[in-house]
Amino acid sequence: MRKRRPVFYGWWIVLGLFAIGVLGSLGRYNTTAFLPFMISEPGWSRETIGLAQSLAIWLYALFVLLSGSLVDRIGARKTFLLGGAVTILGWVLFSSAQSPWQLYLYYGVVLALAVSMTHYVPVMATGRKWFRKRAGLVTGITGAAWAVGNAVFLPVMTGLADSRGWRDTSLILGICFGLTIILVAFFIVRDSPESLGLRPDGEASVPPSQDSASVEVSWAVRRAIRTSPFILLFIAYSIYNIGLSGFAAHVVAWGTDLGSPEATAGVFFTAFAAPWALGCVVGGWLGDRYGKTRIMPLGLVLCTAAMLYGWLGVHSERGLLALAMAVGLGTGLQVSLYVPLLGDLFGRAHVGSLFGIITFGYGLIGGWGPLIWARLREASGHYNVASLIAAICYAIAVVALFLVRGIKAEGGDWDCGEAGESGIRGAERTGRIIRK
Repeated sequence: MRKRRPVFYGWWIVLGLFAIGVLGSLGRYNTTAFLPFMISEPGWSRETIGLAQSLAIWLYALFVLLSGSLVDRIGARKTFLLGGAVTILGWVLFSSAQSPWQLYLYYGVVLALAVSMTHYVPVMATGRKWFRKRAGLVTGITGAAWAVGNAVFLPVMTGLADSRGWRDTSLILGICFGLTIILVAFFIVRDSPESLGLRPDGEASVPPSQDSASVEVSWAVRRAIRTSPFILLFIAYSIYNIGLSGFAAHVVAWGTDLGSPEATAGVFFTAFAAPWALGCVVGGWLGDRYGKTRIMPLGLVLCTAAMLYGWLGVHSERGLLALAMAVGLGTGLQVSLYVPLLGDLFGRAHVGSLFGIITFGYGLIGGWGPLIWARLREASGHYNVASLIAAICYAIAVVALFLVRGIKAEGGDWDCGEAGESGIRGAERTGRIIRK
């Protein structure tokens, strides 16, 4: 009788990363759920809150440089443990904010730090370290986590804020979210397959005679960031977020402008987030099967068309629901493929640091989105003009990604072996690794 192989521990890692990704991102999007109620605070206009949202994204962009490096240096487990503790602190402080400066400090700084250590960069980078052949599918699953979490929790948070107040809702949920992240990190998360004596994807050990051929090529960070593919990925990931972050921050408020009751307006974010989750998984699978640089531009083309529709045609709740679904699906199809592509191009060893760098651009440049959307809404009385700006940003990203595909051979779109951090260090000592 054939012996049944145990389940590869990497799939437990995926489950743990999914749970952390669901909860960690809520520290950014809580203002989306609470925006209709926070506007009633004295001195808290849409522009005040929009500035806080932009500040949070800008500082998140700085903090992910740290969190990405921490995943590479001290490991994912310790990074998530620290992030869970900061999550509790950030939500508790946020619930007590009484003036705009406190909102900027507690939400814009402390919660931005918490999100950077529990959200996209460490989650996606850790998944990429555990998987190689299924990297697109795995990062698609873990990348969908925030969308699933927001689709489920934002309507709940909006409803609770309507009945119990946004402050009490923040206090209770924030403590629960942070404690859950800490427990998952402690009991489930491990840094890499090599830390448990395993190999990526659960592959069998390579015979010694073949070992030198299987060591992955690992680029130094300074060398990688000067290549054309990296620069173009940086541009694409940064520019489209101007439109995306503005839309995500204001879609609930746009719904209330169109006549939706405040208590149920969270459904518009659900209409955006749920297709995003589907798009991440489908896009990841398609990227593994047909090529990442072939699938990524297609998602952004859909977003560009959707935002043009938002400019010309959204004047009702039904139209906004259609717009939200199209933007969510299109963004999801491509967003989870950046990390696998970075790993393909430059190896697993520094994928956290490299993804942190392009996410720095995502936040520093894209962080203007919520503030731009708020100012255009105040100036024009509606969000349609902001949707046109978003369409232009998505179109620029499409062009950048098409150029990445055209020069893929220059950057070296390799099948990058299987050695993790420990294997790379050992290979360096024996001279069996090429470090570009």
